[in-house]
Amino acid sequence: MRILLVDDDELDRLAVRRCLQQAGIAATVDEVASGSEALALVRPDAYDCVLLDYVLPGADTIALTQLFGTTARDTPVVILTGYGDEDVAVEFMKAGAADYLPKASLSPERLATSFRYALEVAQNAAARREAENALREREAEFRTLANGISQLAWMGDTKGRRYWCNQRWQEFTGLRPDESVGLGWHLALHPQERATVLATQQAKLEQGQMWEETVRLRRRDGEYRWFLSRGMPVRDDAGEILRWVGTDTDITERIEGELERERLLSLEQAARADAVRAVRARDDVVAFVAHDLRNPLQSIAMAADVLATHEDAQCRRTAAVIERAVDEMERLISDLLDVSRLEAGSLSIKQERVDVNGLVTDALELFAEQARAGRIALAADIPSEIPAVHVDRVRVIQVLSNLLANALKFTPEGGRIEVSAVPVAEGVRITVSDSGSGIPPANLPHIFDRFWQASHASRSGAGLGLAICKGIVEAHGGHIAATSTDRGACIHVTMPQSPEWERTED
Repeated sequence: MRILLVDDDELDRLAVRRCLQQAGIAATVDEVASGSEALALVRPDAYDCVLLDYVLPGADTIALTQLFGTTARDTPVVILTGYGDEDVAVEFMKAGAADYLPKASLSPERLATSFRYALEVAQNAAARREAENALREREAEFRTLANGISQLAWMGDTKGRRYWCNQRWQEFTGLRPDESVGLGWHLALHPQERATVLATQQAKLEQGQMWEETVRLRRRDGEYRWFLSRGMPVRDDAGEILRWVGTDTDITERIEGELERERLLSLEQAARADAVRAVRARDDVVAFVAHDLRNPLQSIAMAADVLATHEDAQCRRTAAVIERAVDEMERLISDLLDVSRLEAGSLSIKQERVDVNGLVTDALELFAEQARAGRIALAADIPSEIPAVHVDRVRVIQVLSNLLANALKFTPEGGRIEVSAVPVAEGVRITVSDSGSGIPPANLPHIFDRFWQASHASRSGAGLGLAICKGIVEAHGGHIAATSTDRGACIHVTMPQSPEWERTED
């Protein structure tokens, strides 16, 4: 430790040094005989204590004590004197001295006690100033933060009566700080909500519980906006409420957007209801038209049968044309009815164990004559150990027929169409591939859409075939997909495996 001893009497200085040694205080002692010399040495953190003689020639020691406090405020000053009384001691204490020690009663014990007391006083004062500075810094940080946030913020006493509001509150409401304290903030509430809000908050205050509610607050221009108001208690370690703090967050856009979504939802529901009614009306019309068309078609078919037996060749040729037209009309009517049933979820599926090889063979036989006429090769690649499938045989024949008809339509003369099957994890995948020009990549995502047709000169029909295939396959719990290259297109149909099928090993 370092001690500055200021005394013009060398014997007194010697006595002080002896007392320090006898008291066991290990310190480096600098000695000066005048106030001017002391002032030249005293600076912050230079000494741990200053021992100052009460009377120095040509010096005002009270003023000197005050100067020490200004120059090195954390360095304690102990006054040593052979004169004076308690009034003098008081004056020095007011000037900043830590203790007052008469030289007549100077002893190692007294000096050590006074020295330690002075150090303790100085340390406590320094700690108090540091805590006060830290508190002021925290308060400044808090106010900067509280005034910088977008929410309106406030603090209240244990009863919830507000004593502080941030600048955002004042800027928004236009209320002065003195108008907002206590219960004055109620002036910003919408008149229709004041009683309810106050009652709700009062109940939460009495229960010591956090509250959260939606309120309307008046802006300084008179417009009311929606806010989410929150208040919560601040408690001490014992759980006692010290104060209340809260925020008000502007949620006007959010609420107006909850309202807009509700309006759009209402419109969507109305549109959906209109669509359902339209679909039902269309299904009724389709069913009605299909039924009424079949009656005259039967009459036309019967007339064509009569013409087909006529001995005149021209009549027989005409009958053949009529029969083909009737078949096409029957197919279109069936497609329309199937689409209607698929959309209504009423398509009848009767699943049974079906052999894949026989299924493919039967489908290929339906198009054998048409393929020969177009000089197109039809082939099948079905492994003998392929599992049976659990399907509606008639409906799957319908699917394969649609796929083969499409393949024949787009396969040039001399081309090849192949139907293959392989077992997969989901069941059995049947693939119909052709050697045509393929499907353009832009068309692949749409080929299973209802009433969709590619802009192709040779394309005909209502655009329902592949959509019906997709509906039938999915009604079985399977799936359908298409791939294509410049060497042709492939349609892959995956159907569920028959649960009764068991593979046997030779």
